[in-house]
Amino acid sequence: MSYYKKTGTDDTPDILMDADLSVFQMIGNSTPEDVNKIYDPVISWLNTDGAHINNCQCKMFFRYLSSASHHKVFNILNKLNELYLNNRKLTVEWAYEKIDDDMLRLGLDFASILDIPFEFSPRN
Repeated sequence: MSYYKKTGTDDTPDILMDADLSVFQMIGNSTPEDVNKIYDPVISWLNTDGAHINNCQCKMFFRYLSSASHHKVFNILNKLNELYLNNRKLTVEWAYEKIDDDMLRLGLDFASILDIPFEFSPRN
């Protein structure tokens, strides 16, 4: 399973991961009733096929994260950080809406805790 795709809804992000093409992205809102159902497959993928990604800019653009989603996204970033520390060339592109200072601060907080390089992209 080097490829994983989950189409988002109003409450869940689009998720696309492809180890062969070194693609990792999560885009959308994240307010699911069951965060484990959404994010545990991502963590599982990172533990198996994700270990092979390299030269990848991991793209994340959340319009809103619930507190439960916040915790899971941090776990995912922590796993990406482990891969980075094991000599995988990875960066995180943390996109946020220009007017959303809270989402920018959240990304800055994550970046201050982790070693993986972050790039910040304001969007309209």
